[in-house]
Amino acid sequence: MTPTTSGDVLTTHGGTRWTMQGEIDAAVQARREDELLRLAQSADARIHIDLGEVTFMDSGGLRLLYHAATAGSGAPVLERVPRRVRDLLELSGVADLFELSDDEPGEDGS
Repeated sequence: MTPTTSGDVLTTHGGTRWTMQGEIDAAVQARREDELLRLAQSADARIHIDLGEVTFMDSGGLRLLYHAATAGSGAPVLERVPRRVRDLLELSGVADLFELSDDEPGEDGS
């Protein structure tokens, strides 16, 4: 069976570090939402989310980020945020829920 998306969310450090990769869309949301929400709710430290390898994000990805912001312990730190994801956060009106680090990758994702 071929996966319907090339994206995923990897978690480490007891669920307080998330690394999003590839296309973070509704398919990733459906597959990972319950686990990520549980991890966010049980986090005893701020969640750090590395977005440097994200190639696409839609409302499904925003929902996963929103869970980290509203269920976690303090404002999540978004690291290596691509310009297209920053724009999506701004247009959606949720950028203030996060701390965005200044280490932004280039437009090519590097």
